[in-house]
Amino acid sequence: MRSLFKLSIVFIFFIGVFQQVASEYKWPSGTYGLPEPASGCPVIDKTNTWKQGFTYHNTEDEFPANKRSQSYHFAANFSQHGIQQRFCVKDQALNNADESKNQWPEGKYCVYKKGGSCPDGLKEGFIRWDDEQRHLDKPNQRSGILPDGDYGRASTIINYCCQTAGDVMKAVSLPNIRPFYLLAYGGPQCQHVAGTRASLEFIKFDNNDRGSQSGFGGSHPYGPEEDLFNTKVYYCYYEPGEESTEDLGLGKKVLTKEKVRSRTGLALAIGCGVLGLVLATMSIAFAFQRIMAAKAAARAEEADMEGLLPKPDMP
Repeated sequence: MRSLFKLSIVFIFFIGVFQQVASEYKWPSGTYGLPEPASGCPVIDKTNTWKQGFTYHNTEDEFPANKRSQSYHFAANFSQHGIQQRFCVKDQALNNADESKNQWPEGKYCVYKKGGSCPDGLKEGFIRWDDEQRHLDKPNQRSGILPDGDYGRASTIINYCCQTAGDVMKAVSLPNIRPFYLLAYGGPQCQHVAGTRASLEFIKFDNNDRGSQSGFGGSHPYGPEEDLFNTKVYYCYYEPGEESTEDLGLGKKVLTKEKVRSRTGLALAIGCGVLGLVLATMSIAFAFQRIMAAKAAARAEEADMEGLLPKPDMP
């Protein structure tokens, strides 16, 4: 019983730590979208989920030159015939007191626009793809919930919301429990996000070569400027990992400038430690029970032997 009591205390402690860590990671307010990583959409909160959708670009048929970075973590399909983009869309503002307070932090990055306007502090822009008009391969397709834009049979326009005021090198606090994407702004570099490792990735869409009408305007992700005949877009993939130096993903300063593990890493370490403690406690309990059983068996055997041995005569 004592062992079971200890296991219950440890289990309650582990659940408390997990709930505390999970509750402190919240996505900013407003409606917007993010690229979907292969691991799936990140978590908004316990009761809300991202809506998903995709668009397919029919790219150049003659001598196609679609290209992607070696580092590539998108859920979407990529081929020389066409390129898919998959989206995680937050299409409703959460109805709670924290929603209006949780603004997007200053920095340099972009997200997809959704809902007719950008979240507070973000500036609007667009990218236009001149997709292949001939249908030697599959034509343009779209499905599900998409960012704001115009999705035609021969062209695609996607609208963006970009944070342009801030230092790309200064770590911002965003949920870092699961992998996610932002889009690079202002150059081929990723906004530092506390508690994550960032990978710069790109996709180059080989647009229609005949009288291409691809373009861009306003505040938009970096990339189209590098190749005016095709559409290149840079993305930043984030996964839980080494801390940037400024905080633990919760806006709390650290005392040194050395790299430290993220709150996620700390939670995982605590979880592993708790699991090890649970297993150790169970092992000790089982070992103790076996020892006590062995001692009881030895005492019983001793008693049986005493009953069989002749007793000395009384004087």
